[in-house]
Amino acid sequence: MSEGLKLKAFDEESLIILSSLTQDSIIKINELGYDNSAKRFAVLMNRYCHEKKGAKRIRSAIHFDYINKVKTKSINIDTKDETLSLLAIRFESEKKPSGSIILEFSGNKAINLETENIEAFLTDVGDPWEVKNKPDHDKD
Repeated sequence: MSEGLKLKAFDEESLIILSSLTQDSIIKINELGYDNSAKRFAVLMNRYCHEKKGAKRIRSAIHFDYINKVKTKSINIDTKDETLSLLAIRFESEKKPSGSIILEFSGNKAINLETENIEAFLTDVGDPWEVKNKPDHDKD
């Protein structure tokens, strides 16, 4: 097994780094969830490896702690087979350190995580694999 990423973010600057590394990740609805008692929102994804040469993906997990509420936009949580393509993770501050961590997806879809503060953890699981297509953001 290769050495994968294991990163954490505790501020907006480091969250931007996690966002750039998780851009173009593919996520199935049944691989995300919120544990209200632990105040944790977790996601399993097939992350595109922007940091590696060639077109590769790797299985990754990201979780966000101190989440008080989860809201979705244009996402039907009951449609377990739906696939989402992650575009960005950003933070909107209300009264620092609290605010919203927003996961933006293609198709004008989003998940809003109301949080006490930024605490995010990204961990790669397993080995990367070759893929045929590299994400192309220049397409119409």
